[in-house]
Amino acid sequence: MPIVLRVPAIPGPKVLEMLRSESSTSDIPVMFLTVKSDKESVMQVLSLKPEKYLLKTMPPAELVANIDEFFEKQKMKEW
Repeated sequence: MPIVLRVPAIPGPKVLEMLRSESSTSDIPVMFLTVKSDKESVMQVLSLKPEKYLLKTMPPAELVANIDEFFEKQKMKEW
C-alpha cells in the first residue's frame, strides 16, 4: 500500500536522503512531487534516485498519467 509522506519540518530531499541511507528503507519506491524546478533542486533529488520527479505545475492529465504509471509499475513488480 502506498504511503504519502509530508513532513513540513523536514525538507523532502532530506527525508528521501534518510530513506535511502537506511538498508531497511533504501528500496522503498518514492515519487517526488514538488514545485521546485530549478536545476540545483532537481539534481539534488535525482541523485537520490526517486522513481518519479513530478512538478505540481504539470498539466493535470500529465500528472495523473505519471502517477498511474508509477502505480502500474509497482503493481507489476508485485506479480
